[in-house]
Amino acid sequence: MFAKARAEKWLRYGSMLSTGFPQGVAVLMSKKSVFKNVALVGVGLIGGSIGLALQKRKLADVIVGIDPSEKNLDTALNRKAITQGTTDLRAGIQGACLAIISAPVQKIPFLISAVADASRGNCLITDTGSTKRGILARVNAETRFIGSHPMAGAAQHGPKTANADLFEDRAIILTPPTHAETADIRALEQFWTRLGAHTVEMSAVDHDRVVSSVSHLPHLAAVALAAATPPMNLPHVASGWLDTTRIAASGESLWVDILCDNRDHVLKSAERFGKVWTQLCGALERNDRTALRRVLREAKNRRDLADPAENERNL
Repeated sequence: MFAKARAEKWLRYGSMLSTGFPQGVAVLMSKKSVFKNVALVGVGLIGGSIGLALQKRKLADVIVGIDPSEKNLDTALNRKAITQGTTDLRAGIQGACLAIISAPVQKIPFLISAVADASRGNCLITDTGSTKRGILARVNAETRFIGSHPMAGAAQHGPKTANADLFEDRAIILTPPTHAETADIRALEQFWTRLGAHTVEMSAVDHDRVVSSVSHLPHLAAVALAAATPPMNLPHVASGWLDTTRIAASGESLWVDILCDNRDHVLKSAERFGKVWTQLCGALERNDRTALRRVLREAKNRRDLADPAENERNL
């Protein structure tokens, strides 16, 4: 992906200046700054949003975007999501204290290895992938890596849709391997907290089980609803259909990898969904208003618990 050095691209997007900052050491530069030099490996929606959030909050002096797409780099530079950009991973990672990999889950283990090699272990590495078991299983035990999963996103992709407040009040799930240093975990917690998020720590196994029902199954359900809608009805869709199917507009390649990588947990979540669907359809077939009301009430209760602030606004 970033196989060969391309010095001319590096020169085009700006030269790396020495910061005098100890490589790979997570320190508190001030009350705000955790990492002075951050490398964003992938500057799409998530990577671009991280860059914009860092810039808005003045949390890093240097933000290097590393991406195979010159168009993405140009957009990220124009939007000031990054201070420098390159297509050359090895050049871009030099001097970085933190590298954040935002890429399809199948490519993340390779990129972790490439970053670790390029930084010679002097850089803390994290990712933003939606699954964790497969990634952690393929990461060398000596690699300075801690998994991150921002529970935030949008149907659109690319740096043009990046948002400085994407992580505000959102959860970030951290999945540190057993060998992770406590200081690195705490530094990463502070990093995400200062981007407006709150963090929770769990194992990779627990992560994949949890997100199967709160992220992966909703995508599957949105896809099914959109695909089941007759084309002749599409000119008449209402806001409910658009809200429910919004995430179905995401790129299919990205989601094929996610769903297949976590297929065991997704299938279990789909089985639970199927049982409730059967209850709803059975209640309709019997014209059983009591049973239908019971499921609707339970659904509302769980939705209200998940987003009490939204419930307050609707009262």
